[in-house]
Amino acid sequence: GGHGCGKSSLFKAMANGDLLKQGFPKHMSVVHQQEIETSPANGTIMETVMEAHPLLYTLRICKKKLQEAIASGAKGAFGMDGLTENLKFVDFELTMLKSDTAEERAARMLLPLGFDAAAQQKPVNSLSGGLRMRVSLVCGFFAQPDLLLLDEPTNHLDFPSVLWLEGRLRSYRGSFIVVTHDRDLLENVCNSVMYIEEKEITYYKMGWARYEQVREKQEAQKYKDCEKFIQMNRNIDPFSPKGRVMRKYREWMDHYHKHKVAVGDMFTFPAPKKLKGYAEDTPKDEIKLITMKDVTFKYPGTDAMIFKKKTNVEITLDSRMGVMGPNGAGKSTFLKLLSGRLSPTTGTVTRAEGFKLAYFGQHTAEELDMETTPIEHMIKMFPKASEGKMRAHLEKAGIRGEMGETPMEGFSGGQKSRVIFAQLTYKCPHLLILDEPTNFLDLESVDSLITAC
Repeated sequence: GGHGCGKSSLFKAMANGDLLKQGFPKHMSVVHQQEIETSPANGTIMETVMEAHPLLYTLRICKKKLQEAIASGAKGAFGMDGLTENLKFVDFELTMLKSDTAEERAARMLLPLGFDAAAQQKPVNSLSGGLRMRVSLVCGFFAQPDLLLLDEPTNHLDFPSVLWLEGRLRSYRGSFIVVTHDRDLLENVCNSVMYIEEKEITYYKMGWARYEQVREKQEAQKYKDCEKFIQMNRNIDPFSPKGRVMRKYREWMDHYHKHKVAVGDMFTFPAPKKLKGYAEDTPKDEIKLITMKDVTFKYPGTDAMIFKKKTNVEITLDSRMGVMGPNGAGKSTFLKLLSGRLSPTTGTVTRAEGFKLAYFGQHTAEELDMETTPIEHMIKMFPKASEGKMRAHLEKAGIRGEMGETPMEGFSGGQKSRVIFAQLTYKCPHLLILDEPTNFLDLESVDSLITAC
């Protein structure tokens, strides 16, 4: 479903029990896996994984308390026999959960994702976004719920980690529901689809590739049926039952048409302005935007060099560059050095005079003022532009109607990303730097971004 249709809200309602009154099975264990923000107690990776299994974690605490009470001779409300019986019950439950091998099993899951024995004792708060997502996934699988809810699990993951995730899902014994923009993952692990639109869920008992074909045919046929109905009832009373149906059909057709246009035209770039110092006919590959020479870098207060060798790179107006590497290797640091958000420890980064740079980072959306509306944000960024142009540009990026006048604190990750892309595409940059740009975007937005780039 599209941004803001209720995918994450549905997951939260499933996980926290809000759907129990609607007949959601009470006996099912549900885990809502999502990216770990911060660990309040600054716990280690292994501690975080252990705490992710609520029953195991609670029983271990109970065992410790019971052992302390028995050792101190405290009889409690049940007496010493009662404490002993309780301890036997807790021990039995822990045996059923294989508590004695829990850390070993968790370690085996963490190891393929780059967490050796030493790394498993690191605080979660010290990890990058990609590494935190890996820990979050291990937490979800370790808990082994009846229903695992995965909300954009591929965000920040490198390719080997995505393959690990795919393998885990293929062999998962319980049920899972996944929200993702990764087509390959959907095609390889899902055997049915839930489509959310206008607060209704439509179920398709088929794989993703087949669903896309069926859905496209259904919508094209519905458009024809609506068109035919309207032609046959042109002079109908607008207040009659048929008139109300016609109004509903017209609204749907208008939405369908706008959606089709938006997908192809959501993110577009006007031509960039000519740079000073270069003739009109200068080839693009000769127009140097950024030159990085003999750069090394380390964060203040640390001894670890991100780039041990002196790094040299040249970005021209013709550059189309992909930055590859495992999580934590320094990809985002490299892009921040290029953009001027960080300064090199040694070496130089030279930028062309007057060139415009647009930067979309992993956490750029978090820098938005959540108390402002999208239209207020755009007016703040471009004070000389007319409000009408700002509204039209936001609509093209998918921020339509009342959404443009709504404070952004309640926006989904995808809706915030669209506001940022509306800002970046209003005036064409000479260089576009995208750090994990597809995180939180739906599939159609990703397709539109690919076309625009």
